[in-house]
Amino acid sequence: MFKGSENEIKALARLSTLVNSSLDLMEVLDNAMNYVEELMDAETSSIFEVDYERDQLRFRLARGKWGSKASEVRLSMGEGIAGRVAQEGKPILVPDVDHDKRFTPRIDEHTGFKTRSVICVPIKHKGRLIGVLEVLNKRVGSFDDEDLELLTVVSNQIGTAMENARLYQRLQEEFTLAAEELKKTTQKVIQSERMVALGRLSQGVAHEVRNPVMSIGGFARRLKEKLPPGDPARRYADIILKETARLEKMVRDIEDYTKIREPKLGQVSLKKLMEYALKKWRQKETPADIQVHLDLPDEGVTFPGDKKLLTLVLNSLFENAAEAMAPRGDLSIAAYPQGKQIIIKVVDTGRGIAPEDLPQVFDPFFTSRTQGSGLGLTTVQRIVSEHHGAVSVESTLGKGTEFQIQLPLYPDDMQLSELERQGQKS
Repeated sequence: MFKGSENEIKALARLSTLVNSSLDLMEVLDNAMNYVEELMDAETSSIFEVDYERDQLRFRLARGKWGSKASEVRLSMGEGIAGRVAQEGKPILVPDVDHDKRFTPRIDEHTGFKTRSVICVPIKHKGRLIGVLEVLNKRVGSFDDEDLELLTVVSNQIGTAMENARLYQRLQEEFTLAAEELKKTTQKVIQSERMVALGRLSQGVAHEVRNPVMSIGGFARRLKEKLPPGDPARRYADIILKETARLEKMVRDIEDYTKIREPKLGQVSLKKLMEYALKKWRQKETPADIQVHLDLPDEGVTFPGDKKLLTLVLNSLFENAAEAMAPRGDLSIAAYPQGKQIIIKVVDTGRGIAPEDLPQVFDPFFTSRTQGSGLGLTTVQRIVSEHHGAVSVESTLGKGTEFQIQLPLYPDDMQLSELERQGQKS
């Protein structure tokens, strides 16, 4: 037990206040060691931390103008005074390093500092070594047993501070991860609620628009038939028919969107899914000058999914790419497992997407296509989201676009959080 003078006890009380004044570890250590140097009338001090993985000591704090260079050096366990203290777990007092074989001049040679005397103690927390504390070069006289006893008390307080700071940092990291996860889950819930609201709105719009559009189209066709060839009004009738055809297609797309069911999950072969989707797309009218490049895994790669809905997703991306490249281009399709995910990439060499349009490509009814309803990519995002996956896009004007889909590889990774379940019920 430390038996110091009244002034020394007051000094330790002051030190305790400094050590517990903040959870910023470097601030705590620097303030504490500055105070220790004043108490012991020493030139400088250092704190090493134990790196158990490499069986080394690394500087946690190196005070003084040599500190930055000193922090570049690591000591092996047992090397030098600090290494010996870490290895044996016992304090060491060296009045003159020139007469002690345990001292290593390696740090002095690297920094240009001259060590004359050292007092060094282990830093422990609940019996476990976590570091080493050393004070160098007493300005007047030599370090003595009282200094050693004082530094041992100091090391106990610093050990507690280091452990508290470590726990606080770990808590902060866990809190940050939890906050990020909560943010992502909340975004999924909001997206789910938006999709439900969109479905209801779209269904109502389709119902109200369908009959008037069909009537307009029917009357325009009859009007055109009654107009003589060469009559300028026939051109206006053609415009009406073209626009009503576009509206009729939009109504059909909206109805198709509202009829999309929830995924029925089963084990899907990634290779067979890609080949089947590509076959379905090629059965439609596609530009002959589009070259398709495939990079697919073997048939053994399977994942939980709804083959029909995922085929719809892929066909939508293929059609998007073909329209962007028409009449010619290269379409690269890759699919592979990566960690706990399935990655699907669809890359075209088309006209690309303007940077200002990129954030909106998945928004309902947003489209740059003259014949599109703006629901294709919204449908893609909805189906992928309901598979607990994610879809992203990167694009460069004049060079092309890449869509990437990430899907869970294992069923266990598709478990819904409580917030997601609530969002899907709403």
